[in-house]
Amino acid sequence: MRYHVHRMRAAVDKFVFERFPDYRRGLVVGRGVTNALADPDLEERLRAAERGVVELLGGEDWRAHPRLAAWLAAFGQVGIPAGSKPPSVAALVKRVSKGASLPFINQLVALMNITSLENLLPCGGDDLHSVGPEIVLRAAAGTESYQPLGKPEEVEHPDPGELTLVDTLNGVVLCRCWCWRNSDVTKLTGDTTAVALNVDVMAPAVPFEEGEEITRRLADDILRHCGGEVGWQMLGREHPEMLFEL
Repeated sequence: MRYHVHRMRAAVDKFVFERFPDYRRGLVVGRGVTNALADPDLEERLRAAERGVVELLGGEDWRAHPRLAAWLAAFGQVGIPAGSKPPSVAALVKRVSKGASLPFINQLVALMNITSLENLLPCGGDDLHSVGPEIVLRAAAGTESYQPLGKPEEVEHPDPGELTLVDTLNGVVLCRCWCWRNSDVTKLTGDTTAVALNVDVMAPAVPFEEGEEITRRLADDILRHCGGEVGWQMLGREHPEMLFEL
């Protein structure tokens, strides 16, 4: 289903900041973007990011890197089993460190993966024309519906209290377990023209100022490669929401 809302709210519930006061979510919103299925320059940057991770780890256990260890610890604090439901960046790093290359799906997905690999933090995104007027990172009630990425025929429900990104009007989960896995409902495709990308920043592993710079750079990359109008904001304890027009 495609929604054509004009005013939107994206927010992080205070519950998250009560548990993690130094957490920030960089939010990048693009409108009128084009999402090409090929971009040789961006694909080469993705390959360079993969090589960079391999060189950085140097064969050492990725779990020991401070930025990845911080996310494994955070998942443990909220009861998410990182072994079976790892933060997205951990899954990418594990895959790349074994010598695999990530598929180039489209420009926006590539930019998410590049941002994750270059900075070792989670980055996810959603097609904003596939959601209602409000998306919130919050504790799940357990009644929300979730269709796993790549398996739209399946319907799951998050555990009560599970940290989820939710389309509050429709009770649809956009991402389970904080930043584990996105929904098939809001996947980014060649038809995507409006997008919200999340950059998850956990200080002190990633300092606040660096998190802002990473978010700003992602916004610049979207503008350069996908066009349209792009804005960004850091969500935190004092400013937990972003209001914008589509």
